[in-house]
Order: sequence, then structure tokens, then C-alpha cells
Amino acid sequence: MADMLPALEVAFVDRFWKWDDGKGLPAKPRWCPLTTAQQKDIHEESTSLTLLPDNRTFQKVAVYDSGIKLFQSEGMWNVESWSYVRALARPIGPDLVLSVHADHMTTEQYLKFDCRSCVSGRLLFHLFVTDKENLSMNVLGMRIKRRCVDEKLISPQQHVRLVSSVTGELMSCEIGFLWGPRVLAGLKPRMRLVKKTRFSKVETILAEASGGALSRSMERLYKLLSDSGLMYEQKINSKFIGVHTANRDGAGVSAKHVHDLLGDLVSLGWSQAEFRGICVEVADAERAFMFKYNNDLAQQSDGQIPCFQSDSMLKFCTIAGSHTNQVLRCFQSRVASTAQHVSDGTHLNVDKLRAHDEDFHEAVSEGAVWRVVSQAVPQRFPSFCALAQSAANAAGHLAREESELHLCRKIHAEVARQQSQGKDFVAYNDVKDAVLRSKPRAAGTVPALFVFTLRYSGGQAGHLLQETERFVRGQGHNSRALGPDVFEALNVESRGRDPQAQLRHMILHFAYTVEDARALTMTDIKKLLSPSMDAKTGRVVQILTDCKDLCSKHAVPSHIALKALGFLQVHMIAVLLQKKKIQKFDTVDEAAEDCVNTILRDAKLSFPNPYQHKASSSSPSGKTGKNDQAMVSAGFDIGQDVLRKSDSAKAKIQAMSATDVTLLVGKDVVKVPAKNFLAGEWKQFTAKAEALAVPFLEIPVNSLDFEIQLWRAKILEHMTAEEATGAKHYDALEVFLKPSKDVRTTKKFDKGMLQIVASTHRIDLKPAGSSVGSSICCGTADIQGEIYDILLSSCLQQTPKQVLHPFWVLRTSTNVAECNMELVVNAGDSLVLYKAATAAKPVEQSMWVRLTTGSQTAKQDRIIVLISSDPRTGPMAKPTEMQQVWAITGGMLKKKKWLVKTKEVEDKLFLQIDKWDRSFVQFVTGNTVQLKKEKDPHHLSIKAFQELLDLRKEACDRAYNRHIRDAAATAGDKEPQYRNAREADVYVAGRTVVMECPEVVFGGDTMPARNIAAIWSVKDPVLWMELTPENLDYLGLFMRRGLMEHQESDAPIRRRKKLRGEEARPIDAGSPKRKSRRGRKRKAPNSEEAAPLQEESPPPVPEESDSNEVVVNGIINGS
Repeated sequence: MADMLPALEVAFVDRFWKWDDGKGLPAKPRWCPLTTAQQKDIHEESTSLTLLPDNRTFQKVAVYDSGIKLFQSEGMWNVESWSYVRALARPIGPDLVLSVHADHMTTEQYLKFDCRSCVSGRLLFHLFVTDKENLSMNVLGMRIKRRCVDEKLISPQQHVRLVSSVTGELMSCEIGFLWGPRVLAGLKPRMRLVKKTRFSKVETILAEASGGALSRSMERLYKLLSDSGLMYEQKINSKFIGVHTANRDGAGVSAKHVHDLLGDLVSLGWSQAEFRGICVEVADAERAFMFKYNNDLAQQSDGQIPCFQSDSMLKFCTIAGSHTNQVLRCFQSRVASTAQHVSDGTHLNVDKLRAHDEDFHEAVSEGAVWRVVSQAVPQRFPSFCALAQSAANAAGHLAREESELHLCRKIHAEVARQQSQGKDFVAYNDVKDAVLRSKPRAAGTVPALFVFTLRYSGGQAGHLLQETERFVRGQGHNSRALGPDVFEALNVESRGRDPQAQLRHMILHFAYTVEDARALTMTDIKKLLSPSMDAKTGRVVQILTDCKDLCSKHAVPSHIALKALGFLQVHMIAVLLQKKKIQKFDTVDEAAEDCVNTILRDAKLSFPNPYQHKASSSSPSGKTGKNDQAMVSAGFDIGQDVLRKSDSAKAKIQAMSATDVTLLVGKDVVKVPAKNFLAGEWKQFTAKAEALAVPFLEIPVNSLDFEIQLWRAKILEHMTAEEATGAKHYDALEVFLKPSKDVRTTKKFDKGMLQIVASTHRIDLKPAGSSVGSSICCGTADIQGEIYDILLSSCLQQTPKQVLHPFWVLRTSTNVAECNMELVVNAGDSLVLYKAATAAKPVEQSMWVRLTTGSQTAKQDRIIVLISSDPRTGPMAKPTEMQQVWAITGGMLKKKKWLVKTKEVEDKLFLQIDKWDRSFVQFVTGNTVQLKKEKDPHHLSIKAFQELLDLRKEACDRAYNRHIRDAAATAGDKEPQYRNAREADVYVAGRTVVMECPEVVFGGDTMPARNIAAIWSVKDPVLWMELTPENLDYLGLFMRRGLMEHQESDAPIRRRKKLRGEEARPIDAGSPKRKSRRGRKRKAPNSEEAAPLQEESPPPVPEESDSNEVVVNGIINGS
């Protein structure tokens, strides 16, 4: 059994690391090999384990999924916080299987190898080799493995297997040299070493399109799809064609753009040669979703775009030419329009279109010629639709330009995508290439749009941006370009106040909707965002919020609410800015009253209008009535502070009319004739804030910056003292900067005698957990109750004056075996410094394991076990943990419980079945394991258990061969020959298989044939099967029948014979003297006699115990 234990590797983490259900693994763990002795100690559950050169001992504290074990240093609270005090040990991962394709690039004179995952088919990396080099299979394998390690695909201890993309077989290292002058004469270099598949070509072209060569790459892809039969041309009637959800990055079509394009096509004429529409077939699984998406667009357009009557009419969806298709559908549905030559004054007319342009009429009535992409393409390559629509937008053939709001949507989606991949901070340079890939007209506005989107789009969901874009697309001028100046003015932050995100989107509603494109000025934006307007803008935002709540409360249809609330925002901004040529209402309350009335009328609802009586009364957000225009024109408004010039009396305007002005003077309310204000006796003034004494709290000596500088000074002082000791060794060092950095010794140094100080003038202190980049952390500092990392950065400098130090030129390695700074260093040796990988500190989380109980038949309930730390150990004691495991009762266990080991794979729970498991033997037979020589043996190392393993092996063979047959059929290749599965084939067939178990009849009990899920393995002597009561009942009956058959056969026990020479001879138990006089022993041949099942060496069996508490503690402690 010891020979079958998996090899282990280790990675060190700091004291703050936690498991967090597997999500908390170190971001870039540096997995290192373990010695044979260390692995043996881990497998044998040694109480004391040495993992580091400083002889620090570690103890196991937890066991996680996938066999990962956590070890903790015994003195973790007595060492510095940056020291490694925890270690993760895990089994070395399985082999990485790569499909290799190679091309001979004759013009560049090199070989290009494409390495792809055999599981996902994803291109992992390229490897380039000059064609003049002698390349052997061994060298190729080593280079590919080194690249995999560098790319963090595997750990250095794992193996890589290479598979030919032509044959699907492993590329053996016995091939020898496969390229170069040393290739045998009969094996001349080939132009292609491995056949390139159609799948890899499509992936490569899509990768090139994502990298920047968009239009050219997509045209190449269309040609490849056409040659493969996945793209074809067909004349299709527009009534069967909708808009794809990927169009315009999910924004779809704009009703305004559709009718603008309609006018352009009518004036320019229809040309099929200029129309290059692309659509994809709609799969049945996504038809309902596409139908809803298209009808939502139609509802938001307020009747300007026709909808679909049923989802059965939706056969195709456009990714290029979407607006043109909607123009054709508008003619078919006779939508409202006043276009010249083709309408009857109110609606589009097909007969007038025939008289005006026959080709256009033919496209409407019979359809246009489309390039149709098979539904298999977007299903297999999800990025295809997005890239195709971006390429169409960049081409600009009868297409609408990407609007500024569309670019905001692209920015928001790209930022969300990068954040979902674990990136905490996304800068403009990170999204620039993806946003500008389609060459938008508003490229100069993108930096300002990026800032606006990040600050004011409405959080991660971006609800404010979505509302604005949907309204403008249906009711506004979506193609209008406000320019970078407007968005930079909108990006000005409000210091110490509400960010006013809703107000900024109300301004966008106004700017994109009014007919006059120059109605909004920079002065208007500054006015609305100024502190003096806070009261008025806060009032309009509150009105908008109340109206939204009213729509939610009464379930107003979304398209009706979107239109009414959008125009409400336009009217309220017009009132605030006093745009007399644009505003339709005198007060914001009147605008709100009209908005609610519109909702009641369009939605056919009935509920009280809360603004019915407010519209005629005064409002602090607008004018008090129509008879105070003179006061408003003079610059006075409600809420202003005014000053009487004669005596400097101060007051605040409460109300205004044509004759009187109501003032608040202190706590008194007085009325003053309006003519006094119009005569200039009163003027506006801004009340100055009263002087407030500032509390004297801190002095510079106690400030944070002062303490940080003080720490820097202490570090520099300590560094200067250390440099006096280290400088005496520098004469024996040679420093090289080119062709690569290196430090070599010119004399021998004994162990521990060479000292090089990390000397630098670049010292920084950052909060613990901050990104350190290329700096090194030499410790931590406690400053005002906060923990700061002390970071040292390289001091290398060439100009204006050279600064050089050997420490910053040293080569580094994360492999302890490669480092020599603490060993004996001989003259001429290159110095290699150990550099450990750093990891993020996950949030602490309790660990859970499951316990279950059941009845006579195997069933499961849950039991929770609490492990409390000893309160006498003080505040640093181990925190309380709650763990769960599964317990099985029933079968032949009587009153005992079988606490099983489980793991979860592909959302299924599996338990471990080991023929030497004492509880499993009791579950089957009711008796304990008996292995003593003086008693009859009693265990389950019988033929029946081997039959279970054979059933699992057959299931693996079926799964593997089924997958490779399906893959060959999909690619159109010849059906491959049947072969037995191997352990590495798990990456092809999947982690779970289904065993086809036969019917079992024993002792009057019958279990029908059943399918049991198991975890893939072709060699493991331990079986992992799905944990269900039915499976356990079947297993118990199957093993009891097998045990009875084994006892009835009464097979004699055979002892292993020692082989000598060509024949097996009995071993003479001679005396020690004769044994010492024997000659040299002859080696045994390679063949060995198979050991009988009865004599297999079992693992050590723990002592019998009826206490469940002992068993529970044993499982939890990992014993």
C-alpha cells in the first residue's frame, strides 16, 4: 500500500491565510518538492514535521478537499508576522495533456508550435524554435514543460504529455530527433509536423481579431466558415429576422437611427451590392429569450419599430445590418412615418415605395440576400457574435456609428469582465483596446466617458446608464455627439456632498432629447452642479424618485414608465435652467403632474395624482406663478438671501408675487412691496459662514506622516550600521548587468560567512496587504494601531550618477535547492537568493465537515460536532470550529456507526470504499477485521471487491471511447480504434463514470441491476462511489454474496516463492554460518508471480473501539 501513496508537494503561506472553501488558495502559490522522508512523515501522520531549513516543526491542523493538508508552525505566535508559519501539502497534480501542432515558417526560418488543452481545446501558448536547430522529442518536451511552469499551468513537480493532433496518440520520447541536420536521411524535415485542425484555425483567427486586426481577421473567418459549410448566402424575408442580443454590445437598435437610415435609403436608393448583412440561425433553446428581447425593443420605441406576433416567426437574428433590417420591417408593418415619397402623410406606404424605387420594394416584399451563420458557430465560439458586430460597426456600410452612450455600455461591460477575473483596479489602458477596437467616431471622448462610467453609471449593475441609454435610443437623438467638454464638465466631483449621479443622468436626458443640439452649455452644467443649486436639484431628484416608486407600486409597464419618466427629467432640467424656448411648464410640480397623468392615461390605471394640487402652489424648485416674471427677470428667486442697501438689513425670500415679496427676517415674517426690489433697494448677497473655532487636536510630531518618516530614519540608521559589516565582503564580488544580471564570487566563503545587506535609499511603508510589486517586504511596523509593511525597492540607477549595489543584482529563485547564499560558496559561483512567493490574505472562515446518522437501511441525517479551544490558553487560543462528517448506520453495523470519508465532485457526494476499512467490513459482515496468524482471517480482500474495481475499469473504458468517437464524428474523421483507458484520460472523459452493476441475489434478498456513479480511476485500489442509501444497500448485498462464494471455494493459501535463476526453488533455512559463506547472489528475472489476494498486506488496523467520540475525533484530527 505504501508504494501507491501519492507524491506530495508543499507551498508556504503566512499566518493570516485561511481556506475559504477553496477560494482562498494563494493567488500564485509556489509549490516545492518534498523529500521522501518528509512525504513519509506526512502519510504516516507524524506529530512533528520539519519543512524549513531553520528546523522549525509543523503540526497538521486541517484537511481540505483534494487531499490538501494544512500544517502550522508550533511557534507561530512567537515569530515575526511576515515569517512563514503555515504550509499547505497536497498530492502532486495529474499529468497535463497537450495537443501539439507545428508549422514550418519558411520566410521567418523558425518552427511554430501551438499547444492546446486536450480538455477544453483552448490555445495555451506558442513556442518558437529556429529551423536550423537540432530538435529532439526530449528537448521539445522539456521546453514545453518549462513554458507550462512559467505560465502557472502546472507545478514543477507535475508532468506534461504531448498528443499528436493528427493521430490523437501520445508523442513518445523514442522518436529521437524530429527536425534539423541530425534527422536521418530517410526522415527528411516535413513542411508540417502536425496537421492543423479546423477548430484551431477558428480559435486562432478569433484571437487575432481580439488582438486588433478586426476587419481583416473576420473576413478571413467568414471565408473559412463558408468553405466549411458553416456560412451560406440566402434571400430571407425580413419578417423572420430579429436583432441578436450581442448587437451593439447588447444595446440593440435605436428607433431614431432606424428612421434616419430610412430617409437615407429613400434618398440614395437601395443597392443589394452595398448591403452586407450577417445573421445567425436562432437555436430552439434561446428562441424565447430572443423573442422577448426583440419585443422589449419594440415597446421601448413607442411604436416606431414593429414587434413579432409569436416566437415561431423568429428564425434568424442579425449581428450586422440590423438597422437596415428594421427599415424593411417598418415598411411591412406600415409604421407611422412622414417620410417623403414613401408615406401617405401618416404611415409608410408600400405602393408608393414601388413607384419610387422598385429594387427597394423587392427587398421589402421578397427579402434581401443575407450571409447566414450556422447556430453551431456562436454555440461553440461565444465571442464570435461580439467580434462580428464590432467589425460591422467599424466597416460603416449603411450602418449607424457607435454612439457615446453605446461606448459607455462597452466600457461598463469590459470593466465588469475584468473585475470578474479578479482584477481589483481597472485603469483606462486596460479597457482602451477593447473599446476602440471598432474605430468609433467618438474615440476622442472615450477617456472622459471612461471616468463618467466608473463614477456615475449606477454601480456594478449600471442601472442609471441603462435607463438613460434605453430612453435616448427610443425617444432622443442617439447619434448626437456631446463631445469631451460636456462629459469632462459632468465628471467634476462634488466635494463633501452627494455625488449627484441621478442629476447628471437627468442632464444627459435633456442634452440628448431636445431638438436644439446646442441648448446645453458648459455654464448650464456648472450651474446645476454648483452648491447654490443643491436645494433645487435635490427637490427634482426627490420628485423623480417618488414617481419611480409610484410606477413600481402600481406595476406600470416598463416601456410606459421609461418614456414618461424620461420626459419628466427633460422638463424639470428645462425649468431649472429657465430655457424659455424649450420648457413646457413653469414649475417642476407641473411637470410631475403631467408625468403622472400621462402614466394614468397610457397604462389605463386609476390612482390619485399626488401632484394635482401642488402644481398651482409655490415650489422652492421653480417659480411661484406666472405673475412674478418681473422679479425673476430681476434675478430674484425663492430661497435667496437678500440685503437692503440702506441699512444692510438681511432677509430670506419666502414667496413672491407681482405686488409683494414675503421675507423671513430672523424669526419674523414680513411683506415688502415688490416695487422696492425692482427699484434696486434690495440686492442679492451670499451669507458668510460664521467663524468657528477649530479644535487643536494634533501636532506634527503625533501625525501619521511624521511617524512614517521616523520609521524610515530608523531603518536607514539600521541599514547604515549593517552596511559596515557587509561592505568588507564586496571586494570579493563581481557584478554583471549584461547580458543578464549576475553576482559572482572571486574567493571561497564558508557557510554563513558571506553577508550582503539589502541596502537602498528607496524605502516605503504601506498598509498591510497592499500590492508590493517588485519590492521586498522586510518586516512590519505598528503605527497608530495600524500594521504597515516595510518595503524596500531597488536602488539601481545609471543616470545622472550611477548607483549600484550587489544585493539588487542577485539572481533569485523560489526553489530552495537552487539557492546557495547560506551554503559554502566557491570562487566563481553565481549567487542565487531565495525569494518566496507572496499571497493575498483571505478572510477567515470556519471549516465544516458533515456527520450523519441513519436507521436500519443506510440513510443520512446531520450531526454537528463542536471543537472548542481550551479557555485556559488565553486570548490567542485556537478559535471554535464547527465540522460535519457523514455517518452510516444500518446494514450489519448493529448499534455502531460507520464514519465515512467523502468528497464532492460535479455536484455529487462520493464516499470512499476501502476493503481494509474496519467499519466497512463491519457494515458488510457484522464482524471486525481479523488478520492475526493464530486466528482465521476475516477481511474483504476477496474476488468480489476486485469485481467492483473491474466494473469501474469497464466504465472508464466506455466513457473514454465514447468521447473520442463523438469527437471524431464531429470533426468528420475516421472512427478511432477501441483502446483501454489510462489514468491520464480523465481529462478527456471527465471525472465521473457510471458503473453498470449486475443483479444480485443472495439469501432470499434481491437487488436489481443498477447504475452507480463512481470517480474515474483505472488503478486506484480504493473505490469512490456516489453516497446514496440504495447504493449502500446494493454494495452490502454484493459483498456478502462475494464473501460467501469466497468461503465456499476454500482456495488454498499460496505463499510467495523466492526466484533464483531460471527456476523457483524452496528456500533452505540454513544456519547463519552457511549463509555467510554463500557466493554472490544471482539476480532474479523480470517476471514475478502474482501475489494471491489472501496474502495482500493490509494497512495497520487501529484498535477496536465502541466509542463514537473517539472515532469522530480521529476523523477530525486527520488520523
